Order: sequence, then C-alpha cells, then structure tokens
Amino acid sequence: MRFAYSSLSVAILSSFSSLSFAEQIQESEPTTLSPSLKLSTIVVEAKEENALGKTVYKQEDLKKSPNSSKNITDFLKVNPNVQLGHRFRSSLQQGELNAADISINGGLAYDNKILINGLSINNTINPVGAQQSNHPNQLMGNSQAAAINTDLLCKLTVLDSNIGAEYGEFTGGVISAETCAPQTEIGKIHGSLSYDYTSDAWSKVNFPSQDSRDAFEDSSDESAQPYFTKQGISLNSYGRLSEQWGFNAFASYRHSAIPLKTDFAESGQFEQQRQARNAGVELFYDPSERTSFKLGASFLENDGLYFKSNIRDSESTQHSNSQNLYFNLNNQLDSVLLTQQLNYQRQQAGRQAAQNHYSWLNSSSKNWGKDKYSFEGHMGGLKQQESRLEYTIKALFEPIETASLRHQFKIGAGYGHYAAYWQRPETAHVYATPLNLSGADCQSDNGTLYDACDTAPSLDGKYQGQYLSSKTSYYAGQLDIRQDRWHAFIEDQIHWYQYLSATLGFRSDYDSIHKQNNVAPRTALEIRPLGNERLILLGGWNRYYGLNAFVNELNDRIDQFEQKYTRAQLEQGWTPKTAGKTSFTYRSELKTPYSDETVLGLSSKLNNTAFSLKWVNRDNQDQLRKTKMNLEDLSYSYDNRGRSASDIYSLSIRNLAPLAFLGAQHRLALNADYTETTRNFDHYDSTDILTATPQVYYKGQLIDAEDRPAHEFHVPWTVRLNWEMQFDRLPLTLSHFLSYQGKVDALKREAKGYTDAQGVQHDAYTPYTTQNKFYWDLKASYRIPSFKNTQTIFGLTINNVTNRANSFIDSSSSAQPDIGRQFIADVTFKF
Repeated sequence: MRFAYSSLSVAILSSFSSLSFAEQIQESEPTTLSPSLKLSTIVVEAKEENALGKTVYKQEDLKKSPNSSKNITDFLKVNPNVQLGHRFRSSLQQGELNAADISINGGLAYDNKILINGLSINNTINPVGAQQSNHPNQLMGNSQAAAINTDLLCKLTVLDSNIGAEYGEFTGGVISAETCAPQTEIGKIHGSLSYDYTSDAWSKVNFPSQDSRDAFEDSSDESAQPYFTKQGISLNSYGRLSEQWGFNAFASYRHSAIPLKTDFAESGQFEQQRQARNAGVELFYDPSERTSFKLGASFLENDGLYFKSNIRDSESTQHSNSQNLYFNLNNQLDSVLLTQQLNYQRQQAGRQAAQNHYSWLNSSSKNWGKDKYSFEGHMGGLKQQESRLEYTIKALFEPIETASLRHQFKIGAGYGHYAAYWQRPETAHVYATPLNLSGADCQSDNGTLYDACDTAPSLDGKYQGQYLSSKTSYYAGQLDIRQDRWHAFIEDQIHWYQYLSATLGFRSDYDSIHKQNNVAPRTALEIRPLGNERLILLGGWNRYYGLNAFVNELNDRIDQFEQKYTRAQLEQGWTPKTAGKTSFTYRSELKTPYSDETVLGLSSKLNNTAFSLKWVNRDNQDQLRKTKMNLEDLSYSYDNRGRSASDIYSLSIRNLAPLAFLGAQHRLALNADYTETTRNFDHYDSTDILTATPQVYYKGQLIDAEDRPAHEFHVPWTVRLNWEMQFDRLPLTLSHFLSYQGKVDALKREAKGYTDAQGVQHDAYTPYTTQNKFYWDLKASYRIPSFKNTQTIFGLTINNVTNRANSFIDSSSSAQPDIGRQFIADVTFKF
C-alpha cells in the first residue's frame, strides 16, 4: 500500500532529515542538553531486582520499546515466558484496539491475573466472548475488560513462576501494572502529552496472490479490514502540592475508523469504529515517614460500532468498561510493615441494537438482498455487570534471628463480596423460513396484524406475499448471582548466611458458592555456592488454583429464556417446540482448576553480564471444558476433564551496564525459549468437543485426544534480541526488537476421517508445518529541547523493517498474512 504523507509525517521526517545533517557535525561540537532542560521525573521504586520468575519493566522500558498498540500485552512480546495469540501480528484486523490475548507458561489467556494498582481488570463474565457482533446471548469480549495504555504506567511486573502465596486465583501468571507516584519539586506540576498515528496507507500486506489481495480489498466483514486509520492521544500530569500531598492525573483516548463495503444489491460503505478510553486521578498523602495513604479512581473503557454487511439495520454498539475506586494505606509500625487496600469496582458490558431479525425472500418491498434473501435487524440489546468490594491486609515482619538462620514472615488475608447480573432488557425474536402467503392478508379478522408477514410478491413471482414460519424467541429477563470469597496466606523467607534462601508458604482460598477450601503450597529455593551472585541455583514446587468464576453460573442459565416456535398456517398462531436439553451440569458443581508447577534454574552475574537458564513444568488439571450430551441437537454440559501440560525452557543473557561502541551506549538482551504444550481442548467454550472423539488419528497412529498438539499458543521456539542504542553526541535513541520463531506444527481436522480395524471412527488430524518467522521492529526517538523545562520527542516505530512475508494459521487451518512493513509516528511534549 502507498505511504501517504500528513502534517505529522512531514514533521517526523523533517526531524530525521535534521538528524542526517547532525551526523556530519564535527566531534568538537557535541549536541548536549543544558542542565536547565533536565526534567523532573516520576521515580520508580528503587532497587527493584529481577529474579528468575519475576521481571520488572520500568517506565523507560515501556516507552522505548516498539509497541504499536500502546497496550500491555503488545509490549510483553519481549518476555520469553509469554506467548501471544496467533492473530497478534495479523494484517487482517489492524484497526482493532483490544489488547491481544497472551499465554504465560502454557496457560490460556483467561488463566492469567492482570492487575492495575492492585485491582483486577480480568473479564470474568465472558473472557472468550462471542466471535460475531450479533450473537443472540453473548457479548463480544476478551480476557481483559479494557485495554490499558502503557503511556500511563511507570512499572510493569510479570510473575511467571515461583509466584508467592500473596497471589491467587490464576493458573497462568500474574501481571501487575502501576501508575506513577510523584517525586518532584514542591509546587511544580510536570507531565507529558503524546499523540500517535498510523493507517493502512502506512502499512504493507504481503499477499500470496493478486486474487487474495483483491478479495481483501473488497472485504465487507470486520474479520478483514483493508482500510483503517488509528490514532491516539494521552496526557499524564503529576506533582507534589506540599511535603505531605501529591497527585497524579492521567487520561488517554484512542480511536480507529474502519470503512468496509456493504454486501447489498446496491453496494455502499459503512464505517465501523473502535474507541478506547482511560482516565484516572490519584491523591497521595504522607503525614509522616512511617505512614502513607493513596486514594485513586479510574475509568477504563473500550467500545465499538459494528454492522453486518448483508443485513439492513444491523448496526450495534458494544461497550465494556471498568469503574474503579481504591484506597491504600501503609503503616510502618515498630516491628511490622502493615499494608491494607480497599477496592470497589464495577465492570459493565452491553450492546445496543435492533430487537428483531428477519430473513425474507427478495420481494418488491424487501429488495435490498444481493441473492435470494433479504435480511434485516439484529438480536437485540444485552447487559451484564459485575460489582466487587474487596479488602486485603498483609503484614511483613522484621527478620527474626535464630542461630545461623534468619526468618522473615509475611502473613495476609482478604475478603471479597461479588454480585453480578446478566440481562436482556427486551424480548428479541429471530424469524426465518418464508412460506407463500398466497394472496392472503397480513391482518386477522379482528384487525390484529400478524407478525413477520409481507403482502408484496416475491421477485421471482412464485410467492404472492410471504410470512415467516419459524421463530426463536429470546425473552426479556435477568439472572443475578452473589458470592463471598476469603483467602489467607503465610510465608516464611529463610536465609542461611549468604548461601541459601528458601521461601515456604501456603495459601488457602474459599468461596460461598463452590464451598471448596483450596490449599496451595508455595515453595522456592535459592542456593549460592559461592556466597554471591556469581552463581545461583534455583528450584521450586508450587500449586496455583484458578478462579472457577461465579459468573459462569450466569451463562449456564441463559438458555432458560430461549424458546423455538413454528406455524404451518398464518392464522393458526405459533406452536412451541419441545426443548432438547434434559439435564445439565453447572460449573459450580465442578472442581476448581489447578496447576502444579516444578521449576529448576540457574543464574549468574559475572563482570558486566547477567545470565539465566530456567525450566518450568506445568501440569494443569481439572480444567473446565464443554462435553457433549446429545449429538443430535448438539446440547452440551461441562466437566473437569480438561488437561494440559507444558515444558518451557528459557535462556536470558544481558549486559548490566551499557557498552560504549561507535559513539553510542548499547544495551543488549538476548532471550530464547523452547516450549512444548499439549491440551485436549482449545478453551472452556470450544465447540470442537461436541463432535470430537476420545482418540484421534495423528501421524499414522491412534493417540488420546488430549495428547494432540495445542492449537493456540504453541510456537515451539523463539529467539528474541532487544538492542538499545543511545548516541553520545546526538539526542537520538534507537530501540531494536528482533525475533525469530520456529516452524509451527499446524493441524487440519477431518471429523471421523479414520476408521480403525474394528470399524470405530475417529477424528483425523493431518499435520503440516508453517515457515519460520523473522521480525525486526524498530523505534527511533529524537529529543528536541523546546524552551525552559520542556522537551519535544519525535518517535517513529517501524514494524517488520525488512517487510518479510510472514504468515499465521487461523482457526480454519488456513495460512493468512502477518503484517508487512508498518510505520507508526508519535510525538511527545514533556513539561
């Protein structure tokens, strides 16, 4: 696609033209910033150490790394224990703003716990979500209730293994994001204002053929978005009002316009839209050196305007938001650091759309359809909400010396009250199966109008009017559910001189619905044979219990509002059909999923190099999945027979201090991983299980279905290189991210495609291998002093610098193109 110029692109390119000139200046004239231009910054917590299983990214890491989507999961492509979904780099839906799903150590996206300032932003009502905007009972959604703009963060912590007992309700990993605490001069306000822009004109797509390019550019469906314009703006402001008081305020807005063609008899165009909003304010109060308060409020929202290309009046607006209020108190007492947090949170999602859907034969009055039928309407509005009130307390005690050992205890507990509802505000009907009205009237003898009736003749002349003879009614109604949850934990961190550290802990979780007391051991061991960081041997064995989300109960009971009807004659009225589902296992009756983890590793810091090698084994048991009940009507239930297992080997090498070379300071980090994952289901709502067989035919033999390779999050190996170059004589920083991924073993499924010697049919999976992928992403930042205490920073991100033709495998086992070379421009004004 053509690279289009805008006023912003001209400004960006002009700044880099001045860079070309600056490279020619003499060494005796270095470009430096005067001391008066050094900005006050928000200080991130000091001495935050990375360890095996824990990675901390500071504000400068978040800003310098190539991150075209400005969200957390996009940034985490740099982490070797994180895999992103196969559509993460898809060129087909570049206009979307939702955060990508990620896997941590083989878990699924909804197995992770994602926190911002101590509050969970997990979508626990429908983390998988509907794939289409007109699903009758479900809203679109993903694992996060809203996307967080990384411009607003000061610290991001990823816990992937040996996770302490303080954290629970996950079987993947924990991601904790934090906004900023001001550490500035009293009475002065600082901050930044940023803007970024990209579009389809700045993006290339490498199609395998001209036919596939033409089909993409003629798209009328949101699954293929040939044209888009995506831009965003963010503001962060902070300051200390006095010795005791400080504040941090932030806001961001991102917008994407996605024009698509309609698929009517007379073609047209409809512009879909996506929007993401983040806003919040925090107040800090430190009455003394031993006491600190933080009060915060935030609003996070994603919404979108959708339509179906061949259905008139099918527009729908879908939104998802999280409204948060939190209070944090830290007290340093004589022998204990006491931390308390109180959270109130309300997550909402909804859809506004037309109430009824009709499938008409083309007629003189219903004539917008392209082929035989004309469709109109939608499935109606939906609402869902979860409210949370949570309180946690933890105490970190001063170390206790006993002989040659030193013990430091941490204890904590928490309580949460949760209430949720699913609601259909008005009854919606879906009409289909037109029959000949034979010249009759759509009005009864008593003057009542029949529903779904039209007197206009069909265009083919066969029907003298029509009426729709089948109807599915989705009745208005509401489902409510409440739950109380408690947890408690204890940890003892034991030190034996400088040679050994061990963490022994237990965590217990209980809830009022499932009434299961789940006790999880947490252990970690570090041995320093040399008594220092030159060599550290690490091990651990842990159990993590997931969240058998109580809102699953809502989805399990939605079908009670659905009824099917037929009518053979217009005047006979509607006759209900018998429901097919006779029994059901609710997910509250099932066990809580859990994951057993074994960890072995070593790390070393020698001279200017940090090195680590780690093996993580995850054995996930009692996972929730669908199970078939009746093959004829595809009714289903749930069971705990979901299984998965993962082995993850990861290697990390980085330099501790910058390397001076060719007039620049270089920081390098090499990360590599090798992953093996098997899983007998794709996710808890997967419909494959409805027709799957217990054994499948794979690579010339029958194997248990659970032993087949996973469909999602199954890249076998990846090598990543982060390379940051900060020039000595130029206000320029180049941040490179290079990744090389191994070939993926994909599977094409043929239902009951193999019959064994006993005549039993089995599903057959034919393996095929994709190509290796190589990516080079680059972000360039050029700082220009503006006036006193301000800076302007021009940035240019280039994804896939070499424009390599990579591809991914979609859910239908077809190869689709990843993004080619893509440009994203941004500008930041600091004050």
